[in-house]
Amino acid sequence: MKVRLMLVLLVLVLPLVSSSIFVEPLRQIYNYGDQVSVDTTIVPSVTTSSHYVVDLKCGTNFTANVFNSFFEAQANVEIPVTVTTELLSPLLENMTSSCFLRASFANEVVNSNSFMISKLIDVDAELEVESLNPGQTLYVSGSAIKRSSVPVDGFAELFIPALNLYKSALVIDGFFNITIVLPSNSKSGDHNFTVEVHNTDYNSRKINSGSYYNTFSVGQILKEVNIHLNDEIAKPESEFIFRIDTLDQAGDLIDKEVSLTVNKPKGIPFIKKIVKSGEDQKISFFLNDSPGYWSIETDVDGLLNRKLFYLSEINTLQTSLINNTLIVTNVGNAPYSGPLEITIGSFVEVKQVKLGPGETQKFTLRAPDGDYSIAVSDKAGEIKTLGSAFLTGNAVKVTDFREDVIYTFTNPLIWWLGVILLILVIILVQVRLRMQKVNPRSSISSMSSNKVEMKPAKTEFTPNTRSNIFDSSDNKSKFDMSWFNKPKVPSSATSSVNSFLPVAKVSPTNLFGTQGQGIRERAVAIALYIHANSPSVSETLNRALSLAQEVKAKVYVDGEYKIVLLSPRLTGSQDNESSAISVARRIQALFLEHSSINNDGINFGIGVSDGEIISEVENNKFHFTSTGNLISYAKRLANASNTKLLISDSIRRKVISTVKAERSPFQGVWEVLRVIDHSSSKDFIKRFSDRNK
Repeated sequence: MKVRLMLVLLVLVLPLVSSSIFVEPLRQIYNYGDQVSVDTTIVPSVTTSSHYVVDLKCGTNFTANVFNSFFEAQANVEIPVTVTTELLSPLLENMTSSCFLRASFANEVVNSNSFMISKLIDVDAELEVESLNPGQTLYVSGSAIKRSSVPVDGFAELFIPALNLYKSALVIDGFFNITIVLPSNSKSGDHNFTVEVHNTDYNSRKINSGSYYNTFSVGQILKEVNIHLNDEIAKPESEFIFRIDTLDQAGDLIDKEVSLTVNKPKGIPFIKKIVKSGEDQKISFFLNDSPGYWSIETDVDGLLNRKLFYLSEINTLQTSLINNTLIVTNVGNAPYSGPLEITIGSFVEVKQVKLGPGETQKFTLRAPDGDYSIAVSDKAGEIKTLGSAFLTGNAVKVTDFREDVIYTFTNPLIWWLGVILLILVIILVQVRLRMQKVNPRSSISSMSSNKVEMKPAKTEFTPNTRSNIFDSSDNKSKFDMSWFNKPKVPSSATSSVNSFLPVAKVSPTNLFGTQGQGIRERAVAIALYIHANSPSVSETLNRALSLAQEVKAKVYVDGEYKIVLLSPRLTGSQDNESSAISVARRIQALFLEHSSINNDGINFGIGVSDGEIISEVENNKFHFTSTGNLISYAKRLANASNTKLLISDSIRRKVISTVKAERSPFQGVWEVLRVIDHSSSKDFIKRFSDRNK
């Protein structure tokens, strides 16, 4: 009975000596170095004296006492206790397990909720401008919050590796601002940057850190234009290669369109075009291009550059042999002066040649009658075999035009022939005078019955001369010869045009043998003179000459001239003057239309004259020989016309009723203005003429 009473008393007393401990909830995450401050309350049920102990426990191995204090607690009286500790133990740096606080007082033990320890900082940043140009300022602002949701007080560092840039700033209460100026030579394109934020302990040791990554772009600014030459010296008939590089602020290539101008010496433009930067450009120079310093000029968005290169001099002679004439032409771009060695069979003659660019000199070769092999060698030592030629003469000799003239006038045979001719002229004059004295009336009658053809006063003319063609009595009228300054068509271009023509070539040497067998008739010649530097002229030329063939005329090629011949034997008509004027007018209209459409620099002229020829048809082929200046006069008119249609005075008199013409500045030459159409009264005129026959 006594034992039971004691047990009952013990049960009643034990609850009186127990205590209650209350711990406020902790955050889920704390950063390394944070202070952990928690409010706890001790409520003993009986008056108790004991140590209040709080330990930090992490994982299974780490325990650290963070609070230990002795309290005398009255029964049922709350004792608030704030427990504070700092998570700076080196043993906590790499802790990955959860932690909690364990509080004990008397016999009571209480555990707090668990939490994690982190070393991370959440960093967020933004750029004021995401695309910048070199030399501008990059602004980066942001926030840094620990994983424990505590704003950071520490440092922010900006890294731009590609530009080798670094900048640091303070982080205050979780905010930072960083500014940095981009270098003027910053590389263009997208660049990565990093913002790293950290805080330190009392020993300046990093304890928490975080990073932010992003990109920004740098624009490309044109800073330099470079002209790269493969060689400083260019050579005719070889490719000259160069390249235009456009560079940005960092020296990197930029794709740009370049305005390119290549100038000859004295600044004369040679090429103007738009090219791509970074691409090889090629120029081919001809032998006759001017030597000296040429220039390459570029313009890229207003940024100019200029570079010189030298086009070297070329001394080159071109030689050809026609019968017994050696033709020497300077096809180089510089004056040629030096010896020319001419080999005739086994004999050698040396001539000094002095020619400007494009100039030609002719030499006459003589030797005792026979065939000789001909070869030449210039000062460069290059031997060129020209073939063989049949030569005549008393001895081996090479003469130029001046020496030929001297040789002609100093030849005794020429002197004797001149004396004989003079004597014959004197005799004929004496006979004529005596006849006039004997029968003056018959002389006058015979003179009136003969036609006297009035020929315009003229001088000899070739396409290369620049003198006036005719000696006009009117000194105030002068023909404009400025168009002769335009470049002549290269022989290759002329030959390409002639290859399209449906014409036959005539050699005068083959015609004189037919004089005795042919008939004499009055013919009209149209001469067409063309300077053309474009293959497109061939089509117009074919159309023009087709007009001539429509009236059954014959067309011949005579160098740069196209000769259209109309005669009664060809056309079956005695009135060929009107047909010739009509054809010439239509040809003139075709070429004027071609010039207005193509604008290719073509120059042409048309002349019409008449005269007597001796014609013959042999083996169904028409041959003729001009007994006067029919062809040469028409060619001179064409060469002087400068897109006009010029006719001789004799032609004008025959077509005066159907052709409106005005007098040209040259004596005996008329310019056709328009053709009068009398087709409506043609029958009346024919009947009138028949009645009055």
